[in-house]
Amino acid sequence: MIQRFTFTLVFLTGILLLVSFSRTAIAQSESGPTPTPQPEAVTTPTPQTSLTVQGENIAALGIVDVSANDPNMENVIDGDLATMWTARDIAPQWLSIEFEDLHLVSKIELVITQSDAGLTSHELWLGDDSHTVTPYKRFDNIHTEDGQIIELFVDPPRRINRVFLLTRQSTGWVGWYEVKVFNAVELTAWQLNETATGFELPVQATHAGDGSGRIFVVEHKGRIRIVKDGVINQEPFLDISDRVQCCGEQGLYNIVFPPTYTDSRHFYVSYTSPTHTVISRFRTTSDPDIADPDSEEVLLTIAQPHPSHNGGSMSFSPKDGYLYIGSGDGGGGGFNWLNPLDPGTLLGKLLRIDVESGGQPYDIPPSNPFVDVDGYRPEIWAMGLRNPWGFAFDRQTGALYIPDAGRTLREEVNFQEAGSAGGENYGYSFWEGNYCTWSCNVDNLVYPVSVYDHGQGNCVVVGGAVMSSIFVYADFCKGSIWGLQRQGDRWHSRLLIDAGTAISSIGSDETGNLYATAYALGKVLQLVPKVIAPGAANENGAETEGSDEEKETDTPENAADSEDGEEEAGSHESAAYGEKR
Repeated sequence: MIQRFTFTLVFLTGILLLVSFSRTAIAQSESGPTPTPQPEAVTTPTPQTSLTVQGENIAALGIVDVSANDPNMENVIDGDLATMWTARDIAPQWLSIEFEDLHLVSKIELVITQSDAGLTSHELWLGDDSHTVTPYKRFDNIHTEDGQIIELFVDPPRRINRVFLLTRQSTGWVGWYEVKVFNAVELTAWQLNETATGFELPVQATHAGDGSGRIFVVEHKGRIRIVKDGVINQEPFLDISDRVQCCGEQGLYNIVFPPTYTDSRHFYVSYTSPTHTVISRFRTTSDPDIADPDSEEVLLTIAQPHPSHNGGSMSFSPKDGYLYIGSGDGGGGGFNWLNPLDPGTLLGKLLRIDVESGGQPYDIPPSNPFVDVDGYRPEIWAMGLRNPWGFAFDRQTGALYIPDAGRTLREEVNFQEAGSAGGENYGYSFWEGNYCTWSCNVDNLVYPVSVYDHGQGNCVVVGGAVMSSIFVYADFCKGSIWGLQRQGDRWHSRLLIDAGTAISSIGSDETGNLYATAYALGKVLQLVPKVIAPGAANENGAETEGSDEEKETDTPENAADSEDGEEEAGSHESAAYGEKR
């Protein structure tokens, strides 16, 4: 693909001379170091709308009835995929689950038993407090086979007391292994509570995964601090400010701990020297709260042509255990913006390397997509990125969310499926967000799943942490914090809260609590919702006696173990892109 650029370079040079870009956020400046925001008071956040995530399967609370009466009909709600109910007859057939009380429901999941694969047709009907049952969703002539799962999202969640399934067409006897009805957990009234203060330009809050409960806070100028029970240790965990080039878009970026950290006692950091982005391994001393700055092993350096877009985000995959590294396009003028699509450079890419198998300085995973491909660096996992800051894995599913800085108009979040074999091209510099910049007719690009523009004080997207399969991310300048959810083939991004100050990252601790780093204020703020736990409701919509009440929690991850959530109108563009075109 890079060969396509040659004949356009003269023309593009003229265009580039007309354009001058000046950005005001971390990881985004085109002309030089970003001015450090001055500390300001956090404004009182305005209440935002609720977010709903999937709760538990409540089908067993209902009473089952079927068109072909069978003593095994309770099998469909027993939670055992080894049992089933069958009508012992062809369609049409129906199955009903009726509840004594109303329940707020977010998803219904059907597991089919079917001897021969083929085309079937089904209808889902829902009953509510009007004492009627009405059609909600219909599937005509869909291909189904034994063991297949059909997910039906109730969007937005509804209070129902009956689920009615009508099979109108079948290839043989109608039957189900399981019918699951998931209630909804509402997360609302999000707040930012101060966890610790006194940091110097914090850019990351994370954990070691060692059960210690410690929060590690990375300071841009070169120190990593430890927070225990809201108190900052006086002595830094690591101080490498003597070798870190700061600030603007350069500095100490990230710390990551391998899954083996409890035994190995080593970890990885990314930072910029005056000319390179550096990925290094360090070791902890006999004191678990103190690392040895002289133990540095430099694993990878990436030459930087300009002090902007130097990348530096890192994360270990929960699926393959490899280290993923985000690399910016090199920033500045000239033709550095072509780097994301140049297979011969590591700039503008997502990299994947093996740092835990003993290779020196690292190994290339044999499943990397461009191993043994002429002209490609084998470290490359994905291409077409400008400056991916704060990408994050869903620890439950292995899916990957990749926020990427835009150029002049809009910011984006990309999504990579858990089963990806790598090799994706996310489009930059052909595309900025969901708009093409200069060449629209390009094959096999992967488009973002959420986009927002630079209006109302927004400037650059930062990530990122995943809570209950919701990707939580922010805008650096304005401090808006969003939650991005996938529902089937649709995406919804909703504003959770406006922090009113510059937010440089969203991170989490080991138990799933979320934290925002307030860059100019030098604070770590915990992002806390009020959790409305699922409970039955009476016919007037009020919670019945004995149901769960609204309660505050600092661990939303523990409130609902979900894979998908609920929709409401998003606060910015979010669509079912994400597919190759």
